[in-house]
Amino acid sequence: MSVSGGFRIDGLISGLQTGDLIEQMMALERRPLQMLQSQRNAITARQAAWRELASKVQALQSTIASLLSRTTLLGNTATVGAANAPVTATASADALPGTYQVIVSQMATHTVVRSVAPLAADIDPAAPLATASLRTPVTAGTFSINGVQITVDPAVDSLNDVIDRINASGAGVTAATTVVDGRTRFQLTANTPGGPLQLGAVGDTSNFLAATQVLAAPRTGDTVTGMAGLTAVNTGAALTDAGLATPVTGTGTLTINGIAIDYDANVDSLSTVIDRINNSAAGVVATYDPVTDRFQLRSKQTGSLALTVSDTGTLAQALGINDPAAQTLGANAAYSVDGGATLRYSTTNTVTDAIPGVTLTFTGTTATPVTVTVGPDLDSAVAAVKKFVDQFNAVMTAIRDKTAYDPATKTAAILSGDSGLRSLSAALRSRIVGEATGLTGPYALLGEIGLSFGKFGSAVGTTNTLQLDEAKLRAALRDNPGAVYELFAATPSARVTTAGDVVAATGRPMNLPASGRYEIESDGTGTLTARLYDAAGNLIATTTGTITPGGTNTTLIPGVTLRAATTLTGATSTVAVSNSEGVLAGLDTYLREALGDNGIFKLRDSGADQQLRALDDQIRRLEDRLDSREASLVRQFATLEQVLAKMQAQSQALTGQLAGLLASGGSR
Repeated sequence: MSVSGGFRIDGLISGLQTGDLIEQMMALERRPLQMLQSQRNAITARQAAWRELASKVQALQSTIASLLSRTTLLGNTATVGAANAPVTATASADALPGTYQVIVSQMATHTVVRSVAPLAADIDPAAPLATASLRTPVTAGTFSINGVQITVDPAVDSLNDVIDRINASGAGVTAATTVVDGRTRFQLTANTPGGPLQLGAVGDTSNFLAATQVLAAPRTGDTVTGMAGLTAVNTGAALTDAGLATPVTGTGTLTINGIAIDYDANVDSLSTVIDRINNSAAGVVATYDPVTDRFQLRSKQTGSLALTVSDTGTLAQALGINDPAAQTLGANAAYSVDGGATLRYSTTNTVTDAIPGVTLTFTGTTATPVTVTVGPDLDSAVAAVKKFVDQFNAVMTAIRDKTAYDPATKTAAILSGDSGLRSLSAALRSRIVGEATGLTGPYALLGEIGLSFGKFGSAVGTTNTLQLDEAKLRAALRDNPGAVYELFAATPSARVTTAGDVVAATGRPMNLPASGRYEIESDGTGTLTARLYDAAGNLIATTTGTITPGGTNTTLIPGVTLRAATTLTGATSTVAVSNSEGVLAGLDTYLREALGDNGIFKLRDSGADQQLRALDDQIRRLEDRLDSREASLVRQFATLEQVLAKMQAQSQALTGQLAGLLASGGSR
């Protein structure tokens, strides 16, 4: 049998099942290895549990960060009264609440430069159709008019030839050409009023009727006229071969709004030039309309803003855009707010200065006022608080589940007994029910705005989750949103109110006993004396430090960096300080520390990694010893078989000798 990759055979001489014996002996010796592996699995499971908790705490911290934003709690919403109104509105946190009437009398439009005439050279009706630069090449074969088949060969026939053939065919129609918008179109007219004009048949083999744009054209009276001119620019061919009415040769530079677009007529096609313009910084969109056979530049900006076009070659002339008549200036948006008699104007359809803090976007015009109502966005604020509550409860539930103990089954959860996790749970709960620091507003506790673990006197077991009284929260946000924000997000602050030798203060003061002000005296040579007074004017503390001209000091007010004037004169400075800290701001700081490099989650994770590395080393050493022990047992049993084989051989030899002696004795 095979053991550890080697090959051996059970005892042939001894009759022992040596493979089974070795496996049984090794099973006993592997028990320490199994214990180490069990330890490793337990540590891995605990590490995974901590990582799962860390993920939930990170999600909680993210929801808190949202509530620390003024936009979340103090945001506004703008609603438009009429459905499908040609005005949309959004409001910032600084928007001025109220109801406004908006009238849009004119939309802002784009300036356009468009070819004054079709670009392609008109058809030569006497030239073979194959060389006539038709917008769609004609194929040889037959086509039908009123059931009469007419033959066409584009290599030989000209347009005049086909017209003559139609008119002589007896099909009951008269073929001719007509000029529309400066270019020739094909036309068919019934010979009798109300006569038939059935164009095309299933068996047609030539596309002549489609190529001349009459196949699908509508009948007007007794006439069908091609939907477009017979010729068009070949946008994929080099400009010299594109069929332009005004030839373009050589190289040149087309300049649009000051941006140079180089071209080589022998290489570049109209499509290439269009792509080059659109990928440039010229601020326009270039297009070609094959139906009207015209080129167009449209400004990306709206408003009455002129486009400038110049050319060192003949491309602008060939495209018909160098003529001042080709340019149509865009219009400015015209609107009024609250029925103002004087119109306001904007180069764009997005207006940010009509209503303070509100962005209006015009999508059309209206003769009647559109009502725009601006007010607090309570729904978004409440939704953000609900998300926080849900995430907080998810963290607390996860902690309870992972530290639980079932006395009935005497089963402990994976992190049961972890003192650090119990401390985390207690800290989270105490910070939620704790009082904000240094606030002077109407709210100091989350319970005062509807966030609590249940009413006082609630039954045991019913206060494990954070609950939200939505009506109470909405009332607080409606009556005093600023106080709600301070309850959540107030942070310690420092600012210079009187600049002397200290001209700036940044950072958050730490461990302030009270809010108040620092009077900072300077001796003019770099020595500072700071005296902290509370709001009542009582002296609380005195500290000293030094500073250099234009330099900084980070010790005079803990947590605050003071910057000095470039020249010290001995002037006294005043720095207003606040020790205010909102409930969620404090919780956010605590969670950041818990999730940081020296926090409980990283410490537990790194500790588990160290334990796993140590166990892996022990497991590798023990596996090496077990492999050696197994190999030793295999060798010992193999030696036993060899010894037994020799003894068996000796026994057989002695038996043979004795048999020989007995046989010889009997013969005498």
